[in-house]
Amino acid sequence: SHVAGVRFKAWQPAFGLHPRLPAHQKLVFDVVDLAHQRSIAGCTYHVSHPGGRNFEQLPVNANEAEARRVARFEARGHSQGRMNIPPERINPHTPSTLDLRYVPR
Repeated sequence: SHVAGVRFKAWQPAFGLHPRLPAHQKLVFDVVDLAHQRSIAGCTYHVSHPGGRNFEQLPVNANEAEARRVARFEARGHSQGRMNIPPERINPHTPSTLDLRYVPR
């Protein structure tokens, strides 16, 4: 199967659409060789700057915006070696989206 998008909850405001679902603080992506059930690459995505840097102003140009986005990815923290792959939980309403908020009934 293929993933076309990842839907996740970045923040946990006091009032929101799904107040009981926790925020996904960081996302860890693994590129998995399914034939051998091994992780071959991956990265960690942080919702905000991983060092805790807080930007008080909007980026001044596209280069600064791109640098801020790139800083949220790290090429470490992903799984290594053999993996046990759990079955997919597919949302019938959005079958091409990996929805981390979706809980099958």
